[in-house]
Amino acid sequence: MTGKPEGARDDAGRTDDSPGFDIQARMFTGIGAFLFLISIVYGFISKEPAGTTMLVLAGGLATLTAAYLGLHKPPPDVGVDQSAEPADGGIGVPWFPHASIWPFAVGVGAVLVANGILLGLWMLLPAGLVLSGAIIGFSRQSRQRVS
Repeated sequence: MTGKPEGARDDAGRTDDSPGFDIQARMFTGIGAFLFLISIVYGFISKEPAGTTMLVLAGGLATLTAAYLGLHKPPPDVGVDQSAEPADGGIGVPWFPHASIWPFAVGVGAVLVANGILLGLWMLLPAGLVLSGAIIGFSRQSRQRVS
């Protein structure tokens, strides 16, 4: 139970008719907390840095997902109206981003960072700059809606 009545408005004035996002956020928060706890126990028992690091990163990813689901609720008009026709002016049709080079650039940056970790710091710094530039470009473009 979220404590809010069904159909209540959030801070942005949208109605909250989807308790699924709250449930999913709590579920991922629990998974993240469990993984952080297990990483501490595993680190003390095994004294192995690689496994402990992987458990901490998995907990971080679960917590990041929980934060996204908890903070970003979709607006109620995102659903597709099955009865809407294209001639109706696109009412109820979801918005999709335009084609972009940024996902490819993020992939290239991730591969370069992985190679930088393997080959040395001389490659890690430029690879990190490429990856951060691609992420910044991708996030800036995804915020713009071109009609």
